[in-house]
Amino acid sequence: MSRSNWEHVGFALLIMITLSALLALIGVESPVLIGFAVAVTWFIARECTQHEYKLGVHRGWTWGETLPVKWWEGIAKGWTRDSLLDWLAPLIACLLLLIALSLLPAPS
Repeated sequence: MSRSNWEHVGFALLIMITLSALLALIGVESPVLIGFAVAVTWFIARECTQHEYKLGVHRGWTWGETLPVKWWEGIAKGWTRDSLLDWLAPLIACLLLLIALSLLPAPS
């Protein structure tokens, strides 16, 4: 795993923990699950967006123009081992934290 993969893990865990704590403070139901979903979605969306921009630049796109990419191409094209790990590593780390927190006894 590269440094960026570890950075993504750290930021995803930070997002998950911070958001979960804030939601728990205001009494939202299932705050940890919501924190998990937001953190993981952030990184998969980021990677898909990067693929769209890279594909657009490859096709001659410049800022200010409409991006010449179909809606599905950011999801279906351009995946490398590193880009997969950029969202799979945060997913696995957040999933492990979610499982660990779900095994803790509920506060009384």
